[in-house]
Amino acid sequence: MAELDRLAAAGVKVIKLHPNSQNFDVSDPAVGAIVARCGEKGLVVLFDSYKPWDLSEIGKFVLLTAQHPGTKLILAHMGFSTFRETLAFAQLRKLGIGGDVYFDLSAIAVAYDKAPVVPELVWTIRKIGTDHFLFGSDWPVDTPAVAEKAVRDMGFTPAEQKQIFHDNAARLIGLK
Repeated sequence: MAELDRLAAAGVKVIKLHPNSQNFDVSDPAVGAIVARCGEKGLVVLFDSYKPWDLSEIGKFVLLTAQHPGTKLILAHMGFSTFRETLAFAQLRKLGIGGDVYFDLSAIAVAYDKAPVVPELVWTIRKIGTDHFLFGSDWPVDTPAVAEKAVRDMGFTPAEQKQIFHDNAARLIGLK
């Protein structure tokens, strides 16, 4: 907690937690305590949201969101192969929950580039709201240029691309 306080005081805007490489369960109460402190300090929490050996990962993020309203989260990779489950966030917003959850398109845009599932992926993104999506490259796995092309190939309108590539991130971290 002291490290989160130090980071916030130093002007850090976003911290990343990686359930896979850091080997933790998103539903662990200690994670909830960290998320709560980040919310108090105005820190955005970026999570890797795909854990192949935990198929309930998106559900755990739904619960974390409900338990810590007002804490801004970014779910990297949009759940990857479980992206359909992220549609739950569109439903939650109808109840006033989950408006502070964003998704980045790192890894998922490149992995599904030109795949038959792209129309469904884009439909899901639009249903959640393109105002809650961010560009990400997953570098060094994919280069920013390759990731950018994959996102552009998804068929978003120029206005949607402006949101994804710039406006949403600027709003999220408080840039003018």
